[in-house]
Amino acid sequence: MPNETSFGELTRETLSELSADAIAVVPLGATEQHGRQLPTATDTMIATHLAERSVRLVADEVKVVLCPTVPYGFSEHHVPFGGTISLDNDTYIRVLTSIGRSLSRSGFKRLIFLNGHGGNVAPGSAAADRLVTELGLDLAVGLLSYWECIDERTRAAFTMPAPGHAGGFEAALISALAADLVLPLPQDQGSSARDDAARPLNVSDEMKGTTRFPNMWQASDGVTDIPAHPDPVLGAELLENVSIAIAEYVKQFDAATR
Repeated sequence: MPNETSFGELTRETLSELSADAIAVVPLGATEQHGRQLPTATDTMIATHLAERSVRLVADEVKVVLCPTVPYGFSEHHVPFGGTISLDNDTYIRVLTSIGRSLSRSGFKRLIFLNGHGGNVAPGSAAADRLVTELGLDLAVGLLSYWECIDERTRAAFTMPAPGHAGGFEAALISALAADLVLPLPQDQGSSARDDAARPLNVSDEMKGTTRFPNMWQASDGVTDIPAHPDPVLGAELLENVSIAIAEYVKQFDAATR
């Protein structure tokens, strides 16, 4: 039997019947380097899992259709390190706009982009504005990055802002999802990784506004916080807590857009 919440497992007739009332959820991932320890699909794996879990949590209360994950994002700043497939900013905005427009033409009136990669935030917001304001579609659009659902107690447990990039937080999540994909840290990597992670990649962390410098990422080893030995138990707890928070967001979005 097809999964009643999975876009890819449903027929066009079933989707047509669901579209007027259901929320389409599109997970946004990325395929990019995650240092020397984590797989390139880290963001995609996390976004996909959180979308699947949160949809299951609300399935009895809200009509939701889970769309396939977009596995590529705006990752230009990771390209110099290798192991990265990126869409440029304009292309990514067009991709998300096309997805939203297609869903609208298929009858959907509500859409949530569930984001798992920091580089997708700005172009994702631009796509949402284009869909609603420029194109004037009869489509309510939400953009939620999963780390917005991390509570302050959890954030305080990490030395750098969660989720960071390729550090202890993401290692914990991936170790809970696919422990065999997390490589052990070489014994001699610890000090150099800590030195690299200590270099600020964006001075906007300590300054008002947003500032970018040439070769800012190249000054590090492609990470923003300290690589760490993964904790799968902590990772599973984090995934569940964030899934519950995302489910609450979906219910709020449903109530606000009916």
